[in-house]
Amino acid sequence: MPGTVSLLYVEDETATREVVTDMLKLNGCNCIVAENGLQGLELYRRHTPDIVLSDIMMPVMSGMEMARAIRADFPEAQFIFMTALGESKFILEAIDIGVTQYVVKPVELPKLLAAIAHCEAIIRLKAEARRVKNLESIAVLAGGLAHDYNNLLQMFMGCVSLAKMSVEPGSEAYSHLTMAESVSNDVRELSRRLMIFSGGGSGLMQKTAPTPLIMSGVRAALGGAAVTPVFDLPTDIPQILLDMTLMQQVISHLTFNAIEAMPKGGMLQVAACVSSLSQESGLPLPPGDYVHLTFSDTGSGIPPENLAKIFDPYFTTKKMGVNKGQGLGLSVCHSIIRKHGGLISANNSSGAGATFNIWLPVADETL
Repeated sequence: MPGTVSLLYVEDETATREVVTDMLKLNGCNCIVAENGLQGLELYRRHTPDIVLSDIMMPVMSGMEMARAIRADFPEAQFIFMTALGESKFILEAIDIGVTQYVVKPVELPKLLAAIAHCEAIIRLKAEARRVKNLESIAVLAGGLAHDYNNLLQMFMGCVSLAKMSVEPGSEAYSHLTMAESVSNDVRELSRRLMIFSGGGSGLMQKTAPTPLIMSGVRAALGGAAVTPVFDLPTDIPQILLDMTLMQQVISHLTFNAIEAMPKGGMLQVAACVSSLSQESGLPLPPGDYVHLTFSDTGSGIPPENLAKIFDPYFTTKKMGVNKGQGLGLSVCHSIIRKHGGLISANNSSGAGATFNIWLPVADETL
């Protein structure tokens, strides 16, 4: 069953249009309805919905003509054609446009929902591919910046140390130099994050049981926070090949994220299970066995308009500053998980709060 998806439905036959529209709305689709291809083209250009569901034979402008016009301006638009058996001659023309999803009239709901789910999966895969391409480009720049930062910072901190040796401890100058030293340590931390984001790390990959690592990491990060951890981590979860230093940073950051989302306290639920993914999983991961981790809080959730941006570098809803949000935490988590051949995503829980999902490949037993 599809999630909340915006869908343009184009159908000239009134009775069919009303029945199918009702079915789509009952199954979570946000429908925009048109009576012919020309009206559909105008509505698509105005709203750019996720998916177009269209009849083929219509007056004024056919579904095929509309699809060609939309694809000319929006090459990645997703289409599903509804076709009668006698219209099979149009299939080759539709393939030429790039349409691969069809449902036969009279429409069967399970087949229609399966076609919509297929289009949603393609949209997610393309969005992740664009994200990865953008992150890889930025990572190259970040690596160079981090290298230059480190060189300059080393010289700066050396000069500060020498200057402190030349002034009286407790003096105003000594106090200013101590503050400069503290800020330099913050800059060093930022440089370290840039290095991780660019693909750097300790490089020490080893097979590790995830349960003890997660439990100790979450508890250490919580400290004295008014957040109660709830673990559902079976002891027989298989091992993962990982860089423990980097993975501890992911665990710590997701825990800190949960603490900030629940300033008055709450619950952080951390769970793990094994998921066997196939080609039809809809996730941009190779088929195989994965450890699926979830971090769910009871905060206010992530604003829907931010969900698609939270892993982007320097995106933050916090105030910017030396000791405030730098907008690198989640993008660093994304980079670390990809370095491990996995995937991280976020969504809002059905009740309240946000859930972060992580998939990490199960370690090869022969290693």
